[in-house]
Amino acid sequence: MPCITYAMPPERPALPPETRQVLHEINPWWADGRVRPEPPSYERAQVGMMLAALARPGAKAQALRGPRQVGKSTALLQIARRLIGSGVPPREIFFIRFDLDILREIGGLMPLLRWYGQEIRKKSLDSSSSFYLLLDEVHKLDKWDEQVKHVFDTYHPRMVLTGSSSVLVARGQRESLAGRALTFELPPFLFRETLELTQEKRAEALPDKLGFLSLFDDWDGACAAFKELHRQPPQRLHRWRRQLDRYYNRGGYPDLHTGAVEEDRWADYLIETVFERVLGVDIPDLFPVDQPRLLRHIYMEVARRTGQEIAQKRLADEANAAGYSTNQPTVGRYLHYLADALLIREFRRYPLARKASAKVPVKYTLSDLGVRNAIFRGAPSLWKSAPDVVGSLVETLVQTVIRGASLQAHFYRQLRDPANPRSGFEEVDFIAERLDGRVLPIEVKFRRRIDAEDLSAIRRFMERHDARTGIVVTRETCDALDDGRLLLVPLLDFLLAF
Repeated sequence: MPCITYAMPPERPALPPETRQVLHEINPWWADGRVRPEPPSYERAQVGMMLAALARPGAKAQALRGPRQVGKSTALLQIARRLIGSGVPPREIFFIRFDLDILREIGGLMPLLRWYGQEIRKKSLDSSSSFYLLLDEVHKLDKWDEQVKHVFDTYHPRMVLTGSSSVLVARGQRESLAGRALTFELPPFLFRETLELTQEKRAEALPDKLGFLSLFDDWDGACAAFKELHRQPPQRLHRWRRQLDRYYNRGGYPDLHTGAVEEDRWADYLIETVFERVLGVDIPDLFPVDQPRLLRHIYMEVARRTGQEIAQKRLADEANAAGYSTNQPTVGRYLHYLADALLIREFRRYPLARKASAKVPVKYTLSDLGVRNAIFRGAPSLWKSAPDVVGSLVETLVQTVIRGASLQAHFYRQLRDPANPRSGFEEVDFIAERLDGRVLPIEVKFRRRIDAEDLSAIRRFMERHDARTGIVVTRETCDALDDGRLLLVPLLDFLLAF
């Protein structure tokens, strides 16, 4: 593979006064050690994880990926606040916002860094002590990945990158930054995070949080935690249930839970954020989207069928019937763009998903259910609708927490009797798989009563694929079956645990 060398820009005069003023305004801690405006006190878990990673010797760059408006810029300011609070000299932290035209037009990253080293840090950038470089909306900088690679390899800063157009951040990591960056994904709020935000205001502690991987590593501890969740006082459970209903309807974009968006404008806000900006601007700016209307049509079809298996050929045929001129490869590419932008999630069929070359069916969900409800101006009642009406929507809620380092998520659909094509299919909604091959089946049965037949598919899966444990997410039933190997966990408890 040919070596790519980034040509250093020529030396330039000192930065213009307007540029220097902007840099001082967005780095106010250089003057008085305070981050302004003061970022929210509530910090998402990714902030602590990135700080821990930055503290390690030889720390890699940290890349924070996520859709726009999920709190990436806020996370950078919270990192700056925590660093200063831990004793890092304020002038050792350099924050650059590349969504500002004046900073992009100065000629790249190096002129800004030279000025910072000479005028703010007042020592060489390659001195023995590392400085902190926080680059917001880095994908907006021309040839950003080559420039960042050069800076990282030459000066070894402790670096955090963010990008609203997450797909470009991912591309840069795969190419110029391969082996130099760790990725943290920042999706919209999980349900528990919306509670943590409101509970913080009430100063009321939530039950201990589980990591999803603890379901593999400490099953007994996870079982005990779920039981403790279910034993909460009725008044508290009722309040959480109302919050879950709100989360089900509006999703997890932070501004909808902080009061930044007026109550009656939540749907307009989501449509403007996703349709007008991500689908209309971000993705077409990054990829060859020849038919923007087709991209929106495909997203709407996934929104309409979230939680269902969708065949690309059928989607292409339906798009042609609706007046779009397209084909299966184009539909497949557009689905890939949506997934890379973290607007949708893909779940491939297990165990065929292990074979990278296999043409396997795919189940799609939206990453955030609120966007679907904004498009269609509402959702069926979570608690009053029939199970077959809300089942796929509940699956979309459940998938939000099936995340973890070195974790893949699939779905299962197989003939009951592989030797008999007429035996019918049985399904398990999600299969969480670790890199070591261990699997955890998760089935959604959102109904008042759970019968033995409801559990037959997950039990057969556990037997056939040597799964030690399994979870059934229910409406209200809480139980442990099969000597504790199969847990029945109410949806509220399951989402609250992670």
